[in-house]
Formats: sequence, structure tokens, C-alpha cells
Amino acid sequence: MEWNELLAAARQPGTGEAAMTEICRRFTGLVKKTAGQNHLRTIREDALAEGWLAVVKAVNSYDPARDVPFPGYVESRVRYAVWNLFKRERRRWEREPLLNESAAENRSDNLLTALAAPDDVQQAVEKRWQQQMLQQALVKLPLRQRRAVERTLLEGERLNLLAAELGVTVQAVHNLRKKGLGGLKKELAGMYLSEGR
Repeated sequence: MEWNELLAAARQPGTGEAAMTEICRRFTGLVKKTAGQNHLRTIREDALAEGWLAVVKAVNSYDPARDVPFPGYVESRVRYAVWNLFKRERRRWEREPLLNESAAENRSDNLLTALAAPDDVQQAVEKRWQQQMLQQALVKLPLRQRRAVERTLLEGERLNLLAAELGVTVQAVHNLRKKGLGGLKKELAGMYLSEGR
């Protein structure tokens, strides 16, 4: 049975149990592998439950119009759900009282703390993508416009200081920045067009 047929059958109230069972059977390996990672051994049962819940939620929230393959969509939902569970548990462990003073000294060196993602992984990924898009758009601006945007908006430098450095008036720097922002707006205009589908 194809994914679209399985999804349609699973979403039918009262009759979708067989289709949902088949979907879960197909994702058993993914859920077990994701929940079976070594850093999750102390919360393995919770990770399994979180993984299965993510599969069920993915069945209900999947939109075929977005041109994302269903198996890839489910995989990302399961991985994010289990990772977010781990982060919540890790924060809880960190708040628990430390057993001895030496543990407190080693705590700042903890590799997991150093490598931990922000609270919302999806938001962090999107922010990084937006920053890359902005950098690519900035590079396409003429040098003086790019410098005016970067120095006054991104670095917070005052207009009069940049004007003195460039040997132009404050109004000229303001105009360069305004033209640069207009160029960025045009360059980034199509950034979210694909989300409207």
C-alpha cells in the first residue's frame, strides 16, 4: 500500500487502526534506533514513547501539498521529539543538587553542555538558514552599501563615525544604508514563497 493510501486510511475515524498499525510497523526500526542511542539509555522507555507519539502526530499533521516525502517528514519529527526530550531531561538533571564539590568544577567542562542546541532545534536551524541567506544577499550589494548596512545595523556603529571614515556626509551614509536595505529586501523577497504552498 502506498503512503498516500495509508495516510488516508489512518485518518479515518474508527476504521484507521489497521492502517495506523501498518505505518507504525514501517517506522519501528527508526523509532527503536533513535530511542536506542547511548546517551538515552537512562530514559529509553520515555524516548520510545516520545518517538511513537511523534509518529502519530506526524500522521495527523502531514500535508502532502508541501512536496516533502512522508518518510522524511516522520524521521525529522521523531528525531526532533526525542532530542527535545533529552534536552528537557538534561536540564532537569543539571538542576538537581550536585553530589560533591568536584562535580561542580567539572560541570562547566561537560561536553554535552558545550555542544547543546538551543531549546528549540527547529527554530535554531531556521535562524541559521536565515543568517546564511542574509550573508549571501549582503555579498551581492555594492561595497559601500554593504559596508553601510553591516557597520551601522549589524555592528551598531554610528552614522557620523562611518561618514567621517568614508569622507562623506551623514546623509550620504544614510542614503547608502537605505539603498542597501532596499537591495536586501528585493534579494530576500522570495525567501518564504515556498512556504505558502
